[in-house]
Amino acid sequence: MPLLMYQNKRYDCRDGETVLEALMRQGAEIPFSCRNGICQVCLQRRVQGDVPAEAQKGLRPNLIALGYFMPCRCRPRENLEFAPPCVGDLYAPAVVHAKELLAPDVCLLLLEPSSALRYRAGQFINLRRADGLVRSYSLASLPDEDYFLELHVKRMRHGAMSNWIFNELKAGDELEIQGPEGHVHYLSNDLSENLLLVGNGTGLAPLLGIVRDALRCGHTGGIHLFHGARDPSELYLRDHLLELCGQHPNFRYTACMSGQPVPAGVRQGRVQEVAFALHPDMKSWRLYFAGPEWMVRAADELALRAGARPDRIHADPFVYRELRHQPHRPSGEAASGMHAVRPSPERRNPPNPDPEMWAALREGELLTTILTDFYTRVFDDPQLAPYFHGVTRQRLIEKVYSFMRQMFTGEKIFFGDRPRNAHHWMVISDELFDHREALMASVLRQHGLAAHLVERWQAIENSFRSDIVKTKPWVKIMAGVEMPLDGYGEMTVTVGTLCDGCAGEIGPGENVRYHLRIGSTYCHRCATPFARTGTGEI
Repeated sequence: MPLLMYQNKRYDCRDGETVLEALMRQGAEIPFSCRNGICQVCLQRRVQGDVPAEAQKGLRPNLIALGYFMPCRCRPRENLEFAPPCVGDLYAPAVVHAKELLAPDVCLLLLEPSSALRYRAGQFINLRRADGLVRSYSLASLPDEDYFLELHVKRMRHGAMSNWIFNELKAGDELEIQGPEGHVHYLSNDLSENLLLVGNGTGLAPLLGIVRDALRCGHTGGIHLFHGARDPSELYLRDHLLELCGQHPNFRYTACMSGQPVPAGVRQGRVQEVAFALHPDMKSWRLYFAGPEWMVRAADELALRAGARPDRIHADPFVYRELRHQPHRPSGEAASGMHAVRPSPERRNPPNPDPEMWAALREGELLTTILTDFYTRVFDDPQLAPYFHGVTRQRLIEKVYSFMRQMFTGEKIFFGDRPRNAHHWMVISDELFDHREALMASVLRQHGLAAHLVERWQAIENSFRSDIVKTKPWVKIMAGVEMPLDGYGEMTVTVGTLCDGCAGEIGPGENVRYHLRIGSTYCHRCATPFARTGTGEI
């Protein structure tokens, strides 16, 4: 069992466990976000010991040379000592040259880096504010033509970084930048191949850079750019793109809008669906996708159906996040530092019992089969699986079974979190919610549930949409008290569960320690080292 040394404290790491999982299990404070090696927020610096190559996959050569690795992907085979990153290794200063509106909720940001940044059009950089808040933005500029770095910033309704950029950031202010990152950029090995570019919202930024790069290199094949939005105001730079069409006969631009009404010259429908309806055969094309993850995943699926070669599909889906590198807090602060009391969200009246549904489900027998089939597919689904990282499938099925049985029978058998609290930390879009609902409907139909019962099931799930869909994490509210999103808390469980550390059983009435944001729960055996000392020392 490898030992970990981090900030002068020792932690054990179990076989098959990642460094991040080990530190979380033992109560250590470490920044993280995606837990999949995409965002690189958990990045740490090796001091002594070897790290597997997988933990450094995708990092820049200079960071690898300095010993940096991602704890979320690191399963050490020997003792490992590491430390937080040196800011100077990761970030360099940049000055805001200009800021202007491209649309009511989209602004153009021009940055002057302190030293020349070597990048390819279509890659992205991380911006870091003075207080440690980090956000990723794609580059629309060309390294050989543009002196300034060009970013397109979408104002998010509750976005800490985007609203700060819109409301407070001004020309002359200084930021820190990290990068470049990402593998999406123009490839000039075949100037005659056809290019399809599909983007949504500010996903236009990297695609615009790729288009400009292709035209600069004298690309002769067709270049067809599709840009999608929900309303006309979000179709920014439309005049500029139409002007490019007039200048380059091989370049075509199609604006798409999913909302109503649709202005003249704009296609109605989701951008990826419009693109592949017009281009059903992709066998000889090269494809670029940019935008929210749900759009990129949907476009990728449509591309494969159209015959596109996987090695010709390039995408860096946006992982929307507002990240803060927080300083270490004293032991117990996270668990005891509750926010101000406020009224709990309005209670939802439970639906009336549904004997017809329960009979169709063979009094629970078919429900178990349906949930087993559904979650088998969920765990294999690239859009949904990341939300269940580290979750035991059987435990999940049992919890959802209890919840749905209570919905259909009225029995008071479910004692877990309601949907709002269960999903409070997850950023879930309407599109992702729809994707999950469509998958469930498909499973219900395949198991013979009548159409009117499928609709009734969906109506129940849709009644919780407002508790689940959101653009940023919510606080968890228990007994009218806002719980913090970071750190650990303690509680006594009312129903049996499984430990996320050792997978052992936790009986009713036992005390557990749990992560306040993601809900990872640890039994008293796993929690004892850091519960006793507050430090994670062994």
